[in-house]
Amino acid sequence: MILNSFFIIPLFTHILDTKEVSIYLIALQILNLICTCSFDWIAKGVIRFYEKYEIQDKLNSFLSTTFWISVFVYILMLIIYILAKDIVIKQFAVSPLVFILTIILVIPCGIRQILYQILRAKNYYWLYTGSIILYQLLFVAIFLAMVNLLPNSSAIITAMITAIAIIDIYISASIALKYPINFVIDKKILYEILKYALPLVVTSVCYWTLFHSPKLIFQTYNQYLNTSVFGIAWTLATNTLQPFASLFMFVNFPVIIKNHEHNRAVKPYFTSMIQMYIFIMLPLVLGFCFFSKDIVRLVLPSAYSFVSMLLPVFGMTIFLHELMKLVNIKYHLSNKTYIETALGIIIVAVSCFINLFIIQKYSVLGAAIVMLLTEITLIITNNFIKFKDSSYINYKKIFQTFFKLFTIALVCYAISLCAFSADDNIICILKLITYFLLTYTLYYALRKKILL
Repeated sequence: MILNSFFIIPLFTHILDTKEVSIYLIALQILNLICTCSFDWIAKGVIRFYEKYEIQDKLNSFLSTTFWISVFVYILMLIIYILAKDIVIKQFAVSPLVFILTIILVIPCGIRQILYQILRAKNYYWLYTGSIILYQLLFVAIFLAMVNLLPNSSAIITAMITAIAIIDIYISASIALKYPINFVIDKKILYEILKYALPLVVTSVCYWTLFHSPKLIFQTYNQYLNTSVFGIAWTLATNTLQPFASLFMFVNFPVIIKNHEHNRAVKPYFTSMIQMYIFIMLPLVLGFCFFSKDIVRLVLPSAYSFVSMLLPVFGMTIFLHELMKLVNIKYHLSNKTYIETALGIIIVAVSCFINLFIIQKYSVLGAAIVMLLTEITLIITNNFIKFKDSSYINYKKIFQTFFKLFTIALVCYAISLCAFSADDNIICILKLITYFLLTYTLYYALRKKILL
């Protein structure tokens, strides 16, 4: 994903015009929404209950039930998407070919999501990481081979379909699952998955609406440049920060679930986990805040200069959103995901209503600020929800850690500015390298004092 930010996205912005970029981004978000409503919540059910049914020696029934849920849900989403065809094509400038390709793309994406959760449950982290790197390389190579054969946005999606399908085959062959899919659905397993995961669908749709509805609004008004600027800024920030943030969920969530299912203590784990999250993530987020103009100048064409205004806002938004996921593990352990859903519906609905007015007056920057304020509201509200055994976070320690880390990063930023005062591309790169090397070196040297 980091390769996506600093090579693939700049490649697209230099090859494609802003309208083609906007169509690609809209198609990607439609895909994201379909996967959110179909395969994503099923994949989350896999990681949540894989350990439980392995203990009970029911993995065959569990995976078969999961498979048939996936088939039914995909058919349902396919019907809904086809019924919405005219709206999608007319309102968002999506071509019929892009529309069809997006439908096809859902299948390999959904399969990959479920395979990734199995990799998480089985701790195959090298296969997980290697498959992501391989996908990015295949994606670029196939796109470059097809860009002169198909319309530009269609070439991107075709390259994605091909690359992801290859990765699905590669992962399936590597893990060699020994559980055949039977024509059976276990009703008890079905009920447990639905009870846990269906609220997650609504929650994910709320978050999808929060993060991506501005692009749809801009596209509806034929503001292709605004769609592209907003989407490229979000993609750049997300693809840089999320690989590191997701690492915490990838590593910690299966461990916490395993401890929970084996009735082991999970409380001591949480404060240290969040401290380490801030330890790793804060310099990256502050890098977007301190060097946003330098980053944009290095990787994007001049038409996207306004991205530098959005990167700090998006960086903080992603930082808080991923932190909220860690805090909200309490809902998953208690199987009370509907509480997060209820809060998400209320807060995001208010946010979207405000956005309708803010966008008209303040355009992309207004939409970005509303997004950040909404994320702050979500994380504060979710922190007020307590369960009997969920007081597992020492907030005093976390705030002390944050203050120490922020102070060190700020000093390192000041040093990098003093060391390199010129304004050309080489100097920008040297400033970034100096800041990150100095910050993480000091963090590591002082880690025992920082992570008390």
